[in-house]
Amino acid sequence: MYTVCSVKPRSRMRPDEIAGLLRRAVRERLLVPGQPLNQDELAKRFGVSRIPLREALRTLAGEGLVVMRPGIGAVVTELDAEELNELYGLRLQLEPPLAEWIVARARAEDLEELEGILARISSLGEGNLEAWANLDYLFHRRVAELSGRRHSLRLVTQVLNLIEPYSRLYVHLVGPEHHLVSEHEEVIAAIRAGDARALEARMVRGLESARRRLVESASSMDEDVDLVSLLGGDEDAGTG
Repeated sequence: MYTVCSVKPRSRMRPDEIAGLLRRAVRERLLVPGQPLNQDELAKRFGVSRIPLREALRTLAGEGLVVMRPGIGAVVTELDAEELNELYGLRLQLEPPLAEWIVARARAEDLEELEGILARISSLGEGNLEAWANLDYLFHRRVAELSGRRHSLRLVTQVLNLIEPYSRLYVHLVGPEHHLVSEHEEVIAAIRAGDARALEARMVRGLESARRRLVESASSMDEDVDLVSLLGGDEDAGTG
């Protein structure tokens, strides 16, 4: 049986708390694309009735992370290459324009935090793909958060969460060598210099490169590839 979270379920968990744990489970591929979600089982795990669980699932459906299928119920959303391409197009519209606000609002402690994340990425040994993916996601999300643009950030985060399971699949297939530490260093350098144009250009290059690699990978992947196996989503999967 898949494990959704490492915290002990509480009898009065709120729907937003349940949604947060399920969102993380989808993002970190504990729940894999195409996987049906057993509501009775999940309610038992979280120690709640089906009412707050259904509300949490409706929230995730509104974010596009799950779909409701007649006769099946909630299923983790599956994306094809065309949809991934579309989502990266949205990222290109949403994230680079934030550069102006990011450099204007970034403080010394923000740069220290980003450098700390980068140092942790650099210290990871080979085969530490899950830790690498977690830190890479954190880095990009924190950069966007520096903008302080609440509504833009909400949309950016929603798109990031939709893409993340597939980014992790790509990392598991080829390793993180294509995502160079130098790219993160250039982001930090542009922020430190207060150079919004350089930061925007670096963000565009990074997104275009990631889109090309991931979409090509999704397009060429054999239909018989066992995604559950590749993503580590077997019944005994634990939490990170």
